[in-house]
Amino acid sequence: MARSSIRLLIAEDDPGAAEALKAAFDSEGYEVLVAATGSEARERFAQGPWHCVLTDIVMPDVDGLTLLQEFVGTAEAPPVVVMTAYGSIDRAVQAMKDGAHDFLEKPLDLDNLRAVVRGAIAGRESEPANRAARTKDAGQKILVIGESDGMRQAEARALRVAPTNATVLITGGSGTGKELFARLIHRQSLRVRAPFVAVNCAGLTESIIESELFGHVKGAFTGAVRAKKGKFELAHGGTLFLDEIGEIPPPVQVKLLRVLQEREIERVGGEEPVRIDVRLICATHRDLEAMVTAGDFREDLYYRIKVIVLRLPSLRERPEDIAGLLEHFLRVANERNGRNVKGFGAAARERLLGYGWPGNVRELEHIVEQAVVLTEHDMIIDADLPEEITGDKGPQDILRIPVGTTLAQTEKELILETMRKAGGNKTKAARMLGIGVRTLYRKLEEYGEK
Repeated sequence: MARSSIRLLIAEDDPGAAEALKAAFDSEGYEVLVAATGSEARERFAQGPWHCVLTDIVMPDVDGLTLLQEFVGTAEAPPVVVMTAYGSIDRAVQAMKDGAHDFLEKPLDLDNLRAVVRGAIAGRESEPANRAARTKDAGQKILVIGESDGMRQAEARALRVAPTNATVLITGGSGTGKELFARLIHRQSLRVRAPFVAVNCAGLTESIIESELFGHVKGAFTGAVRAKKGKFELAHGGTLFLDEIGEIPPPVQVKLLRVLQEREIERVGGEEPVRIDVRLICATHRDLEAMVTAGDFREDLYYRIKVIVLRLPSLRERPEDIAGLLEHFLRVANERNGRNVKGFGAAARERLLGYGWPGNVRELEHIVEQAVVLTEHDMIIDADLPEEITGDKGPQDILRIPVGTTLAQTEKELILETMRKAGGNKTKAARMLGIGVRTLYRKLEEYGEK
């Protein structure tokens, strides 16, 4: 590479560290300028343009976070890589939120640092093409359906974080659309042309999850008849989505933390590290903070993955979105199954709009498709809906008992209702209840019933 083709600004107040960094990038053919204070970094920055900036967080007079905010707010903002000493992870997390390309812990691995800077510069130079690709890819309709404030805020936050490399943690109940949002972030990112790889951590046993994530070499274990790349390698250059990360066992959490710190993996049974460049998006329906407190999830890993938190509301929290979702999934189910169901009858629609949807959007989608497939009419009616929505158990009688009713009162109401169902026949009622006739007589006497 010809000298002066790449310009790098380094803000580092430690003379020895600054000299080592300058030498590392001089050898790469970069034009390197070093600033020993925040004020000097500002002056040097004005002599741009710069292809990349490296800055320590702790700096005399003006700290690195302030410089970061100023630099990324300029018209020709270069990628900024933040360097931080161990113990300043909270500030590094803030840096990612403020727009840093990446952060690295000291002491620095110079080979890793060079790779990060090269990646930052390559991403910046290809941004116009990637922006065009993102615009084109948006036509593939990653649909976020909802007019509620919660969904609008979640979508806006996802689109703001998408062009960065910040790690994202998506939280929310099962079926709220966590993978959909992960794909949206990838589609609108600089990594759009690289793979999006999704892993359901809850679906992997402890014995195979390490091989699935990191790969293995031939002969690593019984059955390993050939080498296999793991999900990290398959996602190289792109995005890796770890769904239900709270299900990863503690031994693998340790290895995952090392991968995030070192940006390299070791295949199971292998000895040579493999460099990887992956943007990580994680998701969980569990309370990771509570798991950290209980000792079930590593605290250091938790703070590594929660750089940007995106919370998705449950469907119960956004009932105004149900009508739009019903129409959308009706169209999808018609297309998928070759049907032409025109809509929902008034009674069926009322039930669907009033249902609590404990399974969220996924449950709604499945119920609409089931109704589309099974209905014998051109409209979905009450009879096409499952009993959990209609409350209709068919020929069976239902005894509704409010939550909080005592066991004794519940037993009494069940026995008396069964007696009415049996027409007063104690032998039949006892058989229906699965108890002896003498027991039934004794209970009825307690209730004052003869």
